[in-house]
Amino acid sequence: MGETDTSGPGESVLPGVLKLGGQVLAEKVLRRNGGIPMKKSEIDAEWLGEVLTDGYPGAQVESFELVDVDGGTTSRWKATITYNEAGRRAGLPQHLFAKTTLTFTQRLTQYLAHALPGEPGFFQELRPELEIEAPHGYFGAADLRTGRSLTLLEDVSVTRGARFCTPLERVTREQMEDLLGNMARWHGHYWDSPELRARDWLKTPDAHFRNFDRLLGMRKRAEVGLKRAPDLVPDTLPPVQSALYEACGRALQIAEQGPQTLLHGDPHIGNAYICVDGSMGFTDWQLVMRGSWAFDVAYTITSGLEVEDRRAWERDLIALYIDTLRAAGGPALSYEAAWLAYRQQSLYPYFAWMITIGRGALMPEFQPADICRAIVHRTAHAIMDLDALGAVGG
Repeated sequence: MGETDTSGPGESVLPGVLKLGGQVLAEKVLRRNGGIPMKKSEIDAEWLGEVLTDGYPGAQVESFELVDVDGGTTSRWKATITYNEAGRRAGLPQHLFAKTTLTFTQRLTQYLAHALPGEPGFFQELRPELEIEAPHGYFGAADLRTGRSLTLLEDVSVTRGARFCTPLERVTREQMEDLLGNMARWHGHYWDSPELRARDWLKTPDAHFRNFDRLLGMRKRAEVGLKRAPDLVPDTLPPVQSALYEACGRALQIAEQGPQTLLHGDPHIGNAYICVDGSMGFTDWQLVMRGSWAFDVAYTITSGLEVEDRRAWERDLIALYIDTLRAAGGPALSYEAAWLAYRQQSLYPYFAWMITIGRGALMPEFQPADICRAIVHRTAHAIMDLDALGAVGG
């Protein structure tokens, strides 16, 4: 992979590192005093009962089993819950999936990226209003002082027989159409909604980009990634990468102009799943945002489709999205304006994934190398095919 780069956070993030470190050292972990349980040892039947049976008279948690699951930017465990007769009659959730910021590195990354309240907020406040294919949420909380967070979700691998997608497998046209139709439904529901503006934890794409740039140094990380993996990109890309980086910043400013809607924020194909009935959904909502619909759509198409499939299908997919958005309560977008917005928002996915290849030695490994390479290859060809630089006036 080339050189070893040990550079860490820039000076601008060091105050945040020190502040969170001090809070973590000083925090009181007794949840009865206001903390958030994250370790399996901090969970008991009483706490689960408070969370899951509220509003169901007589329902109680009789027993439960917790099992660790591999983690990444969050730590994860699964829970199987057994209720008394009243709880079973009420149909209370039995199969749960938990995401927590258990380690200091996880807390620090999400704290500095201003991502802590996103997923708990989505599942507590926004998901209940949506009829989409996505897990249901049962509890969410984040402590912005200490970085502790916990989100309890439906375990769709059990309840819906879901299998999670990977860029190492080909996505069919029908599957991509289903994903975009699902996306259009939440975009249409929250189109230009005052509910989004009332929630200050919903970042815009530009604010998110600036947070990560300050934290990771995205320009440098992308340059290192290009040196390590030049075989993944078209020959026409390296001479203009610097210009593309500047254009990406302009594109994300464009993404917060005009009507805004609810954005998943990280809708790459690895965050999608296929239910046993073939329907497609999204999980992992920790980077939820508000902004232009095209941010989500461009991310999903360019990360999800093989290069030749995208070239063959993308115009029809944009037309399908426009029709579904209107049916879901959104506006009647003009095709020309929508196509331009799609081209503009194709830039961010490339940089978001190239930095995973160009990461420094102190950065976590966000995804396995083969997945990073597959998505960089797809998104690099997309921004050149679509003349994304020209689309933002570069």
